Amino acid sequence: MKYDVIIIGAGAAGLLAMKDLAKAGYHICMLEAAEIAGGRITTIKEDFQSHVEAGAEFIHGKLPLTFKLLKEAGLSYEVVEGKMIGVQNGSWQTEEHDGHWGEFMKQLGRLKTDITILQFLEDNFSKPEYIHLRQAVQRFSEGFDLADISKASILSIKDEWKDIEKKQYRIKGGYIQIIDHLVNCCRQKNTEFYFNTCANKIEYENENVIVHTTDNKKFQAKKLIITVSAGILQSGSIQFKPQLTDHAVAIQGLGFGAVIKFLLEFKTCFWKEFDDEAGFLLTDEEIPTWWTQLPAESNLLTGWLGGPNATKKIFEPDASLLQTALLSLSSIFRMPPAMLQEELTNYKIINWLNQPFIKGGYSYNTLHSKQAINILSSPVDNTIYFAGEAISKSESLGTVESALQSGHDTAKMLIEHFQMEKQ
Repeated sequence: MKYDVIIIGAGAAGLLAMKDLAKAGYHICMLEAAEIAGGRITTIKEDFQSHVEAGAEFIHGKLPLTFKLLKEAGLSYEVVEGKMIGVQNGSWQTEEHDGHWGEFMKQLGRLKTDITILQFLEDNFSKPEYIHLRQAVQRFSEGFDLADISKASILSIKDEWKDIEKKQYRIKGGYIQIIDHLVNCCRQKNTEFYFNTCANKIEYENENVIVHTTDNKKFQAKKLIITVSAGILQSGSIQFKPQLTDHAVAIQGLGFGAVIKFLLEFKTCFWKEFDDEAGFLLTDEEIPTWWTQLPAESNLLTGWLGGPNATKKIFEPDASLLQTALLSLSSIFRMPPAMLQEELTNYKIINWLNQPFIKGGYSYNTLHSKQAINILSSPVDNTIYFAGEAISKSESLGTVESALQSGHDTAKMLIEHFQMEKQ
């Protein structure tokens, strides 16, 4: 059977593209390597007192496509609450930023030519008095953007960090509900889903594509949308025949960071003894970023290690990672690790670099990203299209919103192409 469009990857980008194309009347086939849809959106509903998010958790501002889907699906959300607190050498800081932060932002405002974050710090803040600022910028780049500062673009964070104070939201009942809604919408149309179906080879010519899978199946269509993560694209686990040229170079130009997420549930909310309004803790510990579930009543603490330091721990077993996390919390809360271990009722550690069908966290901008995204936003031989958060031109880089925007834009491009063909 020849489909109008095959989509590889049932994450946010792939599902919204499928929904839009199916609504326009096209016959769509979805191939997903995992056993369920969602990709980096994965809500765990077992073992913990309430649902927990192993992947995407926050909506960073009133983002149009995300909120449109929430309304469509009848889902409710709440504003994330709590103070952002710095903890340095075990000491809780009332000041959110380093004393030189204003100077950093001012210097950044003057910059016109793009360079890496590392180069910017070396050029402007290399003196010994700026050591804490340099450490803070590196920690924030790695934590918030998952960026390697020797590769990441300084200009791309300029606007992003200005908006850091905007409201964030969580979806009540979990992010996976958006995925469930998209899947249900697609199933009502002329669509077919194939789970546990991993694409490994793509043969193409103008207006014709054959996708081969690891279980020796073949799927044929006029068009193909690839929405797998940048980590999968960069790993070369999908072969192209003929080989890609400009698009292959562009794929390697994307920035894609590693992250390890720690979900630790305790008998009590012991952190409230330090500050009952604690929301986010930004620390200098080995697992540096932690947050509570405020305003929800929860005994869950979430830890976050992003960037090159997460990459270094790719082979570290969960038991060892847990001990590292407990040591970090021991220093932050001045409690013996044995007491924290005793308090711990349940945990899950998700090392996203080790997830075979994802291979990382989310994207950040390198000096080559803009050009790479431009190339990847145009199809190969009018036949293969790329979509996903790493390829999105949305301002909300590395988010579910950017994945949705990319899927929506790609579907729109294809619909316009099909309509022109008819004429």
